[in-house]
Amino acid sequence: MSATLQSAPPQAAPPTVGGSWLDTLFRLALTLAIVVAYFGFREPVSSWLLAQWVALSGVPTQLATMNVWVVASVIATLVGLWFHVLKREKRFHAPILATSILLIGDAGFSILETHYSPLLAQLTGGYVVRYTPTFVAILTTVTAEMLIGRFYFGKWPHLASAYVSGISAGILIKSQDLWPFVLCGLISITSKYVFRIGDRHIWNPTNLGVTLMLFLAPQHVASLSVEAGNEIWAVLVIWFMGGLILSQLKLFHISLAFIATFIPLALFRAWWTGNSWLTEIAPITSPMFQLYIFFMITDPKTITKARWSQILVAVLVAVMETVYRLGFRDVHSLYHALFTVGPIANLIAIGHLWFTTREKKPAVVPALA
Repeated sequence: MSATLQSAPPQAAPPTVGGSWLDTLFRLALTLAIVVAYFGFREPVSSWLLAQWVALSGVPTQLATMNVWVVASVIATLVGLWFHVLKREKRFHAPILATSILLIGDAGFSILETHYSPLLAQLTGGYVVRYTPTFVAILTTVTAEMLIGRFYFGKWPHLASAYVSGISAGILIKSQDLWPFVLCGLISITSKYVFRIGDRHIWNPTNLGVTLMLFLAPQHVASLSVEAGNEIWAVLVIWFMGGLILSQLKLFHISLAFIATFIPLALFRAWWTGNSWLTEIAPITSPMFQLYIFFMITDPKTITKARWSQILVAVLVAVMETVYRLGFRDVHSLYHALFTVGPIANLIAIGHLWFTTREKKPAVVPALA
C-alpha cells in the first residue's frame, strides 16, 4: 500500500484565486490593446495589405475585402484568446456573432451610421468629433435590462440578450436623430417583461421595437435595407460563424428552413413582378437579412418548443413575407411577417401546452369522512 502511494504521480494543485484574477486581467488588457490597435490602425493596415496583394498577385481587388480580412483576423484572435471561457459558457456565442455581423458588416458594407457631436469635439479638443449611435443603443438596452430585470426578478440578469438587442437595434434603425435609437432599445427590452406569458416572450423584442418605430415615427426613422452588397467575403465569414454557432445551439434548422422557402418564393416573385431573379434572391447577402435569420427568427424565448413546429413557423414567416411584399408592396415585409406570424404561433403553442398540462393533472379524490 505504501509503495503504491509513493509511486502515484503527484496531483496538480488547483489554481489559486489570485492566479485566475491575474489571468483574467491579462486577457482583458490584451483584448483592450487589440481593440484599440484595430480602430486606430485598421485603415492604414488595410491599405498596406491591398497594395501588397496587388503587387504580388497582380489581381485588383477592393479595399473592403482587405477590411473584412483584417476584422476577421481580429475576431479570430479574440476568440482564441477567450476560447476557454467561450467553450463552457454558450450564452456568449450569440453576442460574439452579433458583434461579428456589426464589425464585418461595417467593414464590407459600411452599415454603421455616425453622428456629429459638438460636445464630443469640445471634450476631446477636436480629436473625436463623431460617434455611432449603435453604441448608444447598446448602452440603452444593457442599462434597461439591468434595471428592469433587477426589479422584476430581484436579481441581476445575464446581459447577453440585451447586448444582442442593442446591436440589432443600432444596426437596423437609421435616423439623423439620436432618440429613435434610445426609444427602440427601450421598447425592445421593456416588451420582454410586458408582453410575456410565463418565461416566454410573445414578440421578438428587437423585431417589435423596430416595427413600432417604423410605424410610429416614419418621418424620423428608416431601416437598414435588404439591398445586397458586393463583398462576398463578408457574407461567407458571417454565414460560417452563424451556421457554426446555431448548429451548436441546435437552432440552425430554423434558418435553413426559412432560406429553403425564401429562395423558391424569390423565384416566384421574380416571375410575378418581372424583376431579375438575382434581384429577388440578393437580399440573403445583406447584413439585415443575416441579423434576421440568425437572431430574430431563432430567438430561444420566442420560438416554439418542437422542432417540427419551429420549421413550420419559419416556412410560414417566409410565405407571409412574400404576401406582404407582393400584396401590399411592403418594403418592411421581413419585419411585418415575423411580427404577425410569431405571436400567433407562440400563443397557439402556449395554449396547447396549457391544455396538455391540465389534462395530465390527476383528478382530486375527496377524502372519506
